[in-house]
Amino acid sequence: MEIIWSPVLDPAAARWQALARDAVQQGESDDAASSLRDSGLLKLVRTRRQDAAPLPLTTVLSVLEILAVPRLMLARQLAAAVVAETAAARLRTNEGKGARLAGGAAAGLLLPMYSVDDAEPTIEARAEQRGWRLSGQGRWMGQYQHGAAFLLFAATVPARGADNISAFVVPGSILELGATEDPGDAAQANRFQCDVALRAGHMLGRPGTARAAMRQAAALCRLTAAAQAVGLGLAAYELARGIMPWLAPGDTPGPDAHQLAGCATAISAARALLYEAAHGEQAERDAGLTSVMALLSASECAERTIQASRQIVGDGAPGMQALLQASQVQQADVGPSRAHATLLAGRILPSVSATPGVPLMARNANTRSAESPGRVAEILDAAAAAFTQYSYDATTLDQIGDALGVSKGSIYYHYRSKADLWVAVYRRAMEMNIDAITPIARQAGVHALDRLYRMAHAHSLQVMKHLSYQRVAVQGLEAHLMGRVSEEQRASLAEVISLRDHYEELFVSVLTQAIEAGELPRQNPRLSIKPLFGAINWTTMWYQPRPGETAADRDALASRLATFVLSGLTQSYEPVAELPAATHQPNTH
Repeated sequence: MEIIWSPVLDPAAARWQALARDAVQQGESDDAASSLRDSGLLKLVRTRRQDAAPLPLTTVLSVLEILAVPRLMLARQLAAAVVAETAAARLRTNEGKGARLAGGAAAGLLLPMYSVDDAEPTIEARAEQRGWRLSGQGRWMGQYQHGAAFLLFAATVPARGADNISAFVVPGSILELGATEDPGDAAQANRFQCDVALRAGHMLGRPGTARAAMRQAAALCRLTAAAQAVGLGLAAYELARGIMPWLAPGDTPGPDAHQLAGCATAISAARALLYEAAHGEQAERDAGLTSVMALLSASECAERTIQASRQIVGDGAPGMQALLQASQVQQADVGPSRAHATLLAGRILPSVSATPGVPLMARNANTRSAESPGRVAEILDAAAAAFTQYSYDATTLDQIGDALGVSKGSIYYHYRSKADLWVAVYRRAMEMNIDAITPIARQAGVHALDRLYRMAHAHSLQVMKHLSYQRVAVQGLEAHLMGRVSEEQRASLAEVISLRDHYEELFVSVLTQAIEAGELPRQNPRLSIKPLFGAINWTTMWYQPRPGETAADRDALASRLATFVLSGLTQSYEPVAELPAATHQPNTH
């Protein structure tokens, strides 16, 4: 009985697997593009175009497993073609245009940029009078032949649409291509430079609409790489199992058998995760995280099984050198596992709060702020000032960059869009408030009413000290409550609103304690806290620092505001039930 888990595939998969095994019998070829056509597997790629019902991704992955070691170059070419055609099909707005552009590629294929992370593109696309100028560098996926075309993603300057990513089909003949004779040299393999002018017709889709396709392409890069890693693990397992002695009845398995059993378990787990991720991608669910997990799991199990196989059969065993070469190329293609683990860790690790007891909020996946905290602080300061001065709609990243003396690309390095930057400013405002207020709210041995006063005082100071940030926060809350946020903002706003709710809850909790202690009359604490915030937050509308203003001046103003809002909570004024009607005595004189 086979102990390694196998996926349940579409009935048509058997045909494509048979073609893959036939290709294995033909042996490796230096011309991977022609091999893809001659093997019949090119049709597997063409079915993924928009004009045909695509075969399941699971079928493609099962074929890549078979080809991973004996037809390494063919497997890489097939993976490249599948990634490019799937992403291009998502972007095409006119099939005739898409087919014409792709038709110049070798074997009718596009070659994509190789990307297994979600970083911003390393290519910039700048609008020109009759088209676009692309400049930058990157790596491509697959084997290049004369006449091939590349599917490139670029950061659009100026940004268009909901984001700044656009896609282009670029003839390879106009790029500066570099290659290396050593496919395991990850630093040099399949590198290109570009500084080219393109007509508008080379763009796939509309400007600024390719981010989803770029992320899908990155996920597919990971999934196809994971399938090849599983193929490596399976080949290493079979190589070692082939020399294992038969086990007689009553015998105890030796250490080699135990080691292979652990490898079989690891391969089964990695394979199950891979095909589950593929099912999610087929169902048009975001496969970003699951594809990272699948690649990490598959790479680790492949490395583990290869090492076990080397210990069992030795490096001189037939087939071992081909396995080691395929492993070297695989590692060069996907890069260090730490980079992929970082992608996953960014979604798992909470952001650090300096204040004990404050709930740790998830780190924003759309920023890379941990890489340069000083620069990020400068960007946020400039953005807060710009959003306050010009409003969200009127603010551009060019204005923020000009204020900092940096290019817009420097901002895009940290934030994927203006909406992400706006939300980051809002988040920072709430984090500063929480850090300032939480210790006061939880101060031991202080009456609740006194703590509430100190919290109102501290909040008033926060508004004055960080005026631009607090204005963004107040305007953002108003826009959220009034439904005046864009879809792009709405997608990122939920986390920040939860921070705002947590902040309000600190005040509600202390107010409730004051009521229960008899320090304030009975009232609805959630309702009563609204005018408290309303009065203090309105400071953002009228307050401006005066020339010569000191910290003592701001402290005095904060004291007046805090006294004012707490006076309202004491409810010392009781209006009379009914005002007497005014009487008018006629003048009879």
